[in-house]
Amino acid sequence: MEVWEVVARFGKRMEHASTGTAAFQIAPSACFGRAQRPARPASRTARRTNDWAPDLATDIGSARWFRGLGTLVALTCLAVSFWPDFQQVRAAPAMAVDDFARAELHTNTLTPLAKSASMGRRMDMTAAVVPIPAAPERARVELSARLGESDRLGSMLQRAGVGALDAERVVSMVSQVVPPERIEPGTPVHIALGRRMGAAQPRPLESLSLRARFDLDLVIERRDEGLVMASRPIPVDTTPLRVRGKVGPSLYRSARAAGAPAEAIQAYLRTLNSHISIEGDIRPSDEFDFVVSYQRAASGESRVGNLLYAGLVRDGAPHTQLLRWGADGQFYPAGGSDAEESGSRLIAPVAAPVTSGFGMRRHPILGFARLHAGMDFGAPWGAPIHAATDGAVVFAGYHGGHGNFVKLDHGGGIGTGYGHMSRLAVSSGERVRRGQLIGYVGSTGLSTGPHLHYELYRNGVPVNPASVAFVMQPQFDPARLPQFRALLARMQAVQPGRALGPLALR
Repeated sequence: MEVWEVVARFGKRMEHASTGTAAFQIAPSACFGRAQRPARPASRTARRTNDWAPDLATDIGSARWFRGLGTLVALTCLAVSFWPDFQQVRAAPAMAVDDFARAELHTNTLTPLAKSASMGRRMDMTAAVVPIPAAPERARVELSARLGESDRLGSMLQRAGVGALDAERVVSMVSQVVPPERIEPGTPVHIALGRRMGAAQPRPLESLSLRARFDLDLVIERRDEGLVMASRPIPVDTTPLRVRGKVGPSLYRSARAAGAPAEAIQAYLRTLNSHISIEGDIRPSDEFDFVVSYQRAASGESRVGNLLYAGLVRDGAPHTQLLRWGADGQFYPAGGSDAEESGSRLIAPVAAPVTSGFGMRRHPILGFARLHAGMDFGAPWGAPIHAATDGAVVFAGYHGGHGNFVKLDHGGGIGTGYGHMSRLAVSSGERVRRGQLIGYVGSTGLSTGPHLHYELYRNGVPVNPASVAFVMQPQFDPARLPQFRALLARMQAVQPGRALGPLALR
């Protein structure tokens, strides 16, 4: 039996079972075609027609679409109606706060202070406050004043509250021991003032103490006979301080690590640089050796004085030995004369590299070629400038394209000039020593930037500073050479670090 016949018979049976009369036929091609879906129930069609949540991306603008839009808006409004409230929720206080407690808390806030202390339960004036004609004064006032730079002792005492008569009496008594102008600036003065007899009168001076010298304290007290001064000497250890050690990578840091004061190291470097080149002549294997005057008081203070000896040791033997000699404080080599420096060049006036040499060049400002009659050092603004050697200042002031200019005469037809300074430290007619400060680097005159223009003259004619050598002449009487060498031996006999040990008071 064919398949379609089976399907046809089954269809007829179903038709008779449902209707009882209608004939049911099925085409053979239906067995092999697309099956037909049965008709949807009426209730399901109605639900689709009344769909409240359709796809809003389809049938835009139709009644079904607007119905879905209304559903969306209604649900959104419903969600917004349940939005939480963010108002501050006040917690219950830990304790009951009444008006009294609130007033107490208010007095501890900054509000009363901001309103000139006119608020607050405990800040207002009450009837118990009785005005008095004058407030009682302290019976004794103790204070400390400090003597300023270029200040006078009497003026400082009167500013501190001492009466004019008492201040004049103090200055008179101090002058009997030490001149008041010799008291170092910054010296503290401890003052005690007593009760005054009237409101218009100054307080009387009861006591005063000050450090008049490093080794002397002065105490002034009021007794029955008036103001009386007592001198109290302070024992001082004057053993010179000698510092010695290996140069290493940094001479300054090595000397500081050895216990040398900073000001002593600076004086040593300046002195050494005035005779040799620190950058070129000192090796890391060398040893620094210098002696400075040093004072230690029994009260615990210490003070560093002048550099007395500057030396450099190489391979176990002295390489450079310089000793302070004479009233002018000049340093001389161990032989007692600078003649041993025969053939040495002038020292560099500033610690900076050379940026332009001697010769013809195109001027950076004028724009044409002309002789550059000197040597330029690329030093920063304000760097110190030192005299190349001993001499006299023949000119110090403004000099055309040189700007602030200093010219030194060293004798024997040799002279030096220093230009473009920002500030001068010497004046015409003054004598200077080798390495002495004469000014500061600047950019005055025809200059494009801060630097030092350095010139060297021979018989008034500019010459190349890098090519001139000359012989220094002896500076003191050769008859005093034994005394000079005896002092040098005493300096070399000082034990390194002995001044930092136990006090040897005198």
